[in-house]
Formats: sequence, C-alpha cells, structure tokens
Amino acid sequence: MNRDEAMSRFEELDAGRALGDLDAAETAEWAALARDLGHRGDPALDRIAAGMEFATVPQIEMPPALAARIRSSIPAAEPVARQARPISIFPWLGWAAAACLAVVVGVTHLKKDAAPDLTQQRADLLENAADLRTLPFTGASAVYGTASGNVVWSDARQQGFMTLSNIPANDPARKQYQLWIVDPTRDEIPVDGGVFDIPAGPGPVVIPIVAKLAVNHPAAFVITLEQPGGVVRSKQETVVALAKF
Repeated sequence: MNRDEAMSRFEELDAGRALGDLDAAETAEWAALARDLGHRGDPALDRIAAGMEFATVPQIEMPPALAARIRSSIPAAEPVARQARPISIFPWLGWAAAACLAVVVGVTHLKKDAAPDLTQQRADLLENAADLRTLPFTGASAVYGTASGNVVWSDARQQGFMTLSNIPANDPARKQYQLWIVDPTRDEIPVDGGVFDIPAGPGPVVIPIVAKLAVNHPAAFVITLEQPGGVVRSKQETVVALAKF
C-alpha cells in the first residue's frame, strides 16, 4: 500500500488501540505501521478514551425516620370557607376576543420573523467568521466507513455546524448520536457538543453544534452513538466519525 493508504489504516488501528479493541495481530500491524510511518499514536484519541469513561454516582435516599419527622412538622392547611356568588361570563367575552386576535397576530409575526434555516445560518457563519476552521469527518470503523462530511467552527463566536452524509438514520427512541469536542487546553474530559438525530432520506444533513461549555482550542470532534437523550460521559462503545487537527 502507498503512504496515504498506510496512514489511513494506521489511523483506523490507532482508534482501536485507544479503545483497547485490537487483537494480537492488529496490535502487531499497528506497531509495524507506527515504525514505518514514524508515528507514536494520536494523544487526542487517548484523551478521548480516558475522558469518556462512564461514571456512576449512587443515589442516597433519606432515612424513613427523618422523612416522617419532616412530614409531621408541617402543619395541615385549614380549609377556608368562601361564599359562593354568581359570576357572569359576559365581561370576559371582550377580553377573550382580544386574546384570540393577539394570538393570530403573534403567529403571523413569528412566521414573518422566523429564524433562517440551518443551511442559511451555516452560510452566514462561513461568510462572517474571520477565525473559521473547517475539518473533514471520516468514518471511525468499518461499520461507518462511508460516513463523510465536515465541521466548521469559530472560537470567537462559539458557534459551529456539522454537515454529515452517509450516516445511518437512527430511531430516537432507541439510540441517538452525540458530539464530543476535545479541547486539551481545558482538561482531559471532552465537552458535550449536543445530541442529535439523522433522519432517513438522501442528501447531507446540517447539524448545529451546541457546546455545553466554552471551547477555545478544539483538537478533535468525535461522534458517538448513545442512549436516548445522550450521556454525561461516554463509554465510547460506538464511535461513528472523527474529525481532528
């Protein structure tokens, strides 16, 4: 194989090495390619694997005796007798009509001032962000080998978008995709970049990046497949695609 093919194979094996998924033959192949190419492996992948280890925190229940004491200390509310009186609905009819009119006007106004779609928002970022960086996405395993696309990101605006193709549509009730952003200048724990779905159908999909924390020097963007709603820390059992500097 030529150098480009060797590098592509090395990166695939290096991802498996970081995950601890290589068998003896693959480990030997990785070592041989590392020697021939003069590489020692990508530290960013090691940080991803270390930082995404799932952590659980046990819940502590309140002791029953303490809960009973708290309930007993709360005085019971006494009912207040109120004299019933007839209420006429006619004074409210004018207000109801005005409210309906306000709703109609409000909906019309929202339609006129609706935010531009994601494709337009991405185009605006490409045109106006002076520090914009673009990285290509590649599939992280044979299952997602045809995955492609790119990510655009602006540190100054803390805004970015992914454009993804050839990633299987997901059932949100079973699994959802989640983005992780690796910023070595922050710490070793990747930043949650948002949970998203891939709809069925042809054509690329534009996904906004919703970083939960500030990201100033991203080194890699990693897409994983997680449980519905995403996770706080990923076990990285299913890595879908990777974009890195």
